[in-house]
Amino acid sequence: MRRFVLKTYGKVIAWILTALGLYTSCDIISPAEYGTPTADFIVRGNINDAHNMQPIEDMAVIRKSRMAPYGNDTVRTDADGNYELEFTEVAFGPEDITVYTSDIGDGKYQSDTIQIKAHELKQIKKRDKNWYNGKFEGKADFSLNREPGPVPMYGIRSAEYKEIEGEEE
Repeated sequence: MRRFVLKTYGKVIAWILTALGLYTSCDIISPAEYGTPTADFIVRGNINDAHNMQPIEDMAVIRKSRMAPYGNDTVRTDADGNYELEFTEVAFGPEDITVYTSDIGDGKYQSDTIQIKAHELKQIKKRDKNWYNGKFEGKADFSLNREPGPVPMYGIRSAEYKEIEGEEE
């Protein structure tokens, strides 16, 4: 008799634990998300020469991460000088974005930095009920000056000297 009671109680307890396990694994209501709040950001812009307003191709545009120095995103401008940075950041909403441009190719242009303030960002996608805080868009246009380069010894740059002498580069 005692053995029968123990087997019966064991089966009942096993059935209850199985039912509880199945019940808690089903998505009856939305699950609690344990994570960090995130937001998506898009930064678009154009880079041109400040002197003649011509677009500059193949310039590096770098988003400076506020989280870590190694978390920087880099894109290059196209033939029309346009660029688009798209990234996801741990954020509670719109936050300031720092965008840096550098001529890491031939070094003809000076570097520049623009900080897009949070109130300048436009929200293009609303937040959801969970940790996602939406999608924000910003614009950063650069007009870059040419790098002055080395000062010639006698007031004539080597390229100008060759033009005076009639030589081609």
